[in-house]
Amino acid sequence: MKALLHFDSGGIKRAARPFRSALSKLHLVARRAELTGAYPDRQSAVRAAPGWALTDYDHEAVVPVALDKMSRVIDWDYPILFWLERELRARNGAPLRLLDAGGHVGTKFRAFRDLLDLSRVQWQVYELPAMVKAGREMAVSEGLEAQLSFCDCLEEIEEADILLCSGLLQYLDMPFPDFVKSLPARPRVILLNKVALREGPSVYTLQRGGPTYLPYHIRNKARFLDDLEALGYQVIDSWRIQYLAHQVASHPELGWSESRGYMLQDRNMARVS
Repeated sequence: MKALLHFDSGGIKRAARPFRSALSKLHLVARRAELTGAYPDRQSAVRAAPGWALTDYDHEAVVPVALDKMSRVIDWDYPILFWLERELRARNGAPLRLLDAGGHVGTKFRAFRDLLDLSRVQWQVYELPAMVKAGREMAVSEGLEAQLSFCDCLEEIEEADILLCSGLLQYLDMPFPDFVKSLPARPRVILLNKVALREGPSVYTLQRGGPTYLPYHIRNKARFLDDLEALGYQVIDSWRIQYLAHQVASHPELGWSESRGYMLQDRNMARVS
């Protein structure tokens, strides 16, 4: 007997069905970037990953995976570029501090600097230790260490005017509101991109990428927007990234998720301005 998940309007429930052991694990033979499995929480997803697989990004072997692609501007980056350029212009030459949470080795900094003047931006990346180590080494070798810095613990995060989370939220190992509240100061602006959302209950699945099977969180859209409202942020703009809609290969009955981006502004600071 193997415990599987199915969904109904009441949320996630468990149902036992007989499967042969080999057949029950077929969904773990996933193609790269494919989503497989459905689990009620992050821990369950991690436990279901193949024993040989890495289940997080904190490994040197993961650093080069898709690095070249992530270091280029992709279609879904343009809304972020638009709002970042407006924020830079609004400051009339004043310095800007940006926290790039989940920013890999500074890939967005490298991608954006050819299209934006980032000379006045202090860009800090918050990442896992393996990424931070590689990012620091790359920044030194490229002479960027004065402008591009890295940290791997919450206590080292500096105050920022803008919080950028591009593709972070589905992998974040804590509730997003808790992460924002843990920052040393409230960012005036939050730029979110590639947020995985669905109309039904939130679900965790597994995404294969290189040597990893990563727990992947698809949030309930209404609950996510409620969380942003409760945090005190106003949605100024939102966009849909059609290329990144996903269907969980092993559970097609869950339907398709959608991928969205958001420009959020602190309500209190918006009133002052």
